[in-house]
Amino acid sequence: DGTIQSGSAVISSTTPTKMNALSTATKLLTRRATTTGTAIRSVTTLQETLASQLPAKQTQLATLKKEHGSKVIGQVTIDQLIGGARGVKCMLWETSNLDPEEGIRFRGLTIPECQQ
Repeated sequence: DGTIQSGSAVISSTTPTKMNALSTATKLLTRRATTTGTAIRSVTTLQETLASQLPAKQTQLATLKKEHGSKVIGQVTIDQLIGGARGVKCMLWETSNLDPEEGIRFRGLTIPECQQ
């Protein structure tokens, strides 16, 4: 059926792989402690959360590539590639950065810069 599984990673040519790492990393982890009647709040930043998850994801990807790197999961023509990958079962996304002062940035550019 076009599905390849390695450990907990699954790649399917019919259904896009859902990655929980990004949604998990975007949530700020909060811990509250009370010392002498004062609440203390510590927050793990997104960068720290991603940095802690990356080694495991890199190992998982390397294992998947080693075990299944040469397997074919579909066919793509040059016409499909040039035509915006129409009919190709895949998922691609670009990461962005949200700054509370500047707003969102895509590939380092603000929205007004993207509009130029």
